[in-house]
Amino acid sequence: MDHAESEQTAHRAVATSNSAPTPDNDTAHNNLGYLFLRRGELDRAISHFETALKIRSGNTSAHYNLGGALIETNLANALARKGLLGEAIGHYEKAAKLRPDYGDAYFNLGSVLFQQGRIGEAIAQWQKALPTLPNDSGFHTVLGNAFLKSGLQKDAIAEYEHAARISQQDSLARNNLAWLLATSSDASIRDGNRAIELAEQAVQLSGGKDPTYLRTLAAARAEGGRFAQAVAAAEQALRIAGTEGKSGLANALRDEIALYELGLPYHEHSRSGGF
Repeated sequence: MDHAESEQTAHRAVATSNSAPTPDNDTAHNNLGYLFLRRGELDRAISHFETALKIRSGNTSAHYNLGGALIETNLANALARKGLLGEAIGHYEKAAKLRPDYGDAYFNLGSVLFQQGRIGEAIAQWQKALPTLPNDSGFHTVLGNAFLKSGLQKDAIAEYEHAARISQQDSLARNNLAWLLATSSDASIRDGNRAIELAEQAVQLSGGKDPTYLRTLAAARAEGGRFAQAVAAAEQALRIAGTEGKSGLANALRDEIALYELGLPYHEHSRSGGF
């Protein structure tokens, strides 16, 4: 993920510098690399970032370390988008070493580790990013998803709750929390009424057309004993899922509708959520 700092730095430098990417102008190479990255020209971006790092390699001042961390992160972002995850990890680690307070490096490193299924390592990196991203609701939702995938449901709930408090417009955090409160295999965690409240908010915030959110609303209503309303929401979700060609979601909804018609809620039997 490219955060505002990277974008603002690149555009500010481009606006204030008329320098061409000469062999000794690392700033120009980084700026060009970033712009190529934004355009999806990954090979050209990587080439410019690598050149910028070579120019900087002979300077170990604190100022250069800060700039070097940004370039390392930009290069890692380009490599990750190209699918070269192992190489990307190495450059994120270098960025974090150069600038230990650089939240983007930890966040992006965690994201790549998560893609590789290294959930525990991803969580560890994301927790390092927490002090620099305290008010990023999306970050807390991502961390909650990772906790949930690891079976740490109470930790996931805490992150979703935090994300929902940070942003009154965060539909995803509300949806994910509602799903967990409605469908958890742990009866001590389930709370149908709270799940209904959150799911209704998520559906409203998302415009009422997202089949995944409507599925969550159906599960919440079923957990709250409102089975007729659960069937109605699930059938609406099924129609939208069918129109959008989401066959896997449609099949899951058919199974859940059958439960609701029998007066039974849907509860998860695995560690991961339904989103």
